[in-house]
Amino acid sequence: MNASLAPADQMQLAVHFHSQGQLDNARTLYEGVLRQFPNDFGVRYHLGLLESQAGDVERAALHFDRAVQASPHNADAQNNLAFTLQQLGREAEALAAYEQAQALRPDDADIAINLGLLHKKLQQWPQALACFDRALQSHPQHVALLCNRGNVLQLMGQQPEALTSYEQALRVEPDNPVVLCNVSNALSELARYQEALDSAERATRAHPRHAQAWVERGNALRLLDRTAEAVVSFDKALALEPSMVQAHTSLAATVLSDSVDTPRVIEAGRKSLAAYLQATWQSPRLQHTGVAISAFKLKHDVQQARWLQRHAHDVPGLAAFLKTAEPLLKQVPDAATPLAVRASPSELARMKVYLSASWLHAMPSMPDVLNPANDWRALEEAYLAGTPEILTIDNFLSEPALKAFQDFAHASRVWHGEYANSYLGAFANRGFNSPLHLQLARELRQRMPLVFQDYLLTQLWGFKYEPALTRGINVHADFAKVNLNFWIAPSEHNLDPDSGGLKVYDVPAPEDWTFEQYNIDSTLIYSFLQQHEAKCVTVPHRCNRAVLFNSALFHETDTIRFVDSYESRRVNMTYLFGRQLR
Repeated sequence: MNASLAPADQMQLAVHFHSQGQLDNARTLYEGVLRQFPNDFGVRYHLGLLESQAGDVERAALHFDRAVQASPHNADAQNNLAFTLQQLGREAEALAAYEQAQALRPDDADIAINLGLLHKKLQQWPQALACFDRALQSHPQHVALLCNRGNVLQLMGQQPEALTSYEQALRVEPDNPVVLCNVSNALSELARYQEALDSAERATRAHPRHAQAWVERGNALRLLDRTAEAVVSFDKALALEPSMVQAHTSLAATVLSDSVDTPRVIEAGRKSLAAYLQATWQSPRLQHTGVAISAFKLKHDVQQARWLQRHAHDVPGLAAFLKTAEPLLKQVPDAATPLAVRASPSELARMKVYLSASWLHAMPSMPDVLNPANDWRALEEAYLAGTPEILTIDNFLSEPALKAFQDFAHASRVWHGEYANSYLGAFANRGFNSPLHLQLARELRQRMPLVFQDYLLTQLWGFKYEPALTRGINVHADFAKVNLNFWIAPSEHNLDPDSGGLKVYDVPAPEDWTFEQYNIDSTLIYSFLQQHEAKCVTVPHRCNRAVLFNSALFHETDTIRFVDSYESRRVNMTYLFGRQLR
């Protein structure tokens, strides 16, 4: 580079190289100017843009921060600083910077979207909604604002209002595939399944290579019980985007009900798990930003890795993971909280082989999953005679099946869902499945045909809890016909034998409630239960105890206090059969 150029000429040439994608040449020139003018706004701002483009987010954030110091009233610098801070997991700082950018330029739709999306990510839904609403006063036909507003309204359980927002966007851009997919999704949640299918098919006709449209079409077809067509639609999405996580999980959820074709069900769940882990831990962006991991999730993963190591499971990257993760975990005073632990790019690089490994315990075969010594005919009669239908079944599984499910829960790296009360979830459409899991569902239908009728298996999951959580799943009802819940942690690990199980209320949810009302609005649910003078049936935790009940009944996890060790963690498994119709 010509060092004799004047600084202004160096900047002009640097910007030219930058615009042509010659980042190394541009960086050399920018840094030459920076040595002469270390506090110059222009060179700091351009270096921030360049490093962000090059993927060095930490250096980009440093330059944007210095640019903001040089010119605090520049909204673009504040917005870019906020974006890089958010990528680095410094969300409180990012929020403050976005708010400063918005204060400087209140009518800027892009800044409003960035701020609203961060509020949404932090589950600050009223703040996100207020942010989008303010921006829409200046930009009433802004499609992205309208769609993001609708997304937040859906999360808040306000589906009709969300649909109105999407329809406003659709009037502006009638063939926009993103808008049409949002409309389809909202209509599905309102149980308007044929209309949901119509909207998705509008998107596939207008944009046949839009993978998300095929996913929404498949979801609507599944809800219409047109399973074979749904599978074809998901396959089409995966042909367009082979690594699309949502397409994999939707396909695996759809084939789950076909427990006869066990190999297909297992393969779909495993492919879905692999796609999820690849997208979560192998993203190129994380090579530059690192990642924030919740402390309670890291605590579980470290405990599980130690268990796998003790039991001689040769999981790829296990030793390197423990060498890095254990010191990270020690940075947190209370690892049972959602507090985030920050892993740098180099720390993540040492852990990601293990974190992205799809490790599943191989299950044995056996003649009976359910305990053959139980009088299943009498149990069926007792369930049907119940008012309401709630039945406790002790010694639920055969002893070999209980041991197999315990081993699966300990060894399988499937616990990836994270929840506010510091517990983890695993799902059949993301690896929490095996021939034994499906055999259990078939045996239930055979042993209790009058209870399960022709209901298909619609959901299967497991939850694993912090030992001294005190609180688990909030009050809710499930959008199904029959709910099976059973526990597999040893009874002696429960420090309160009168608790640790399930509370089921004897008043069903109203038939006209939406899925979100069933599951989100605790205040509404408790008010409803109080108005109807609902009584609570409390079933204490016992190992190998099952609770069978009408899925429309509200229920919640009882207080949890278990021994604080990996094998003592409370684990429940849940099967849902059939679907509530409105």
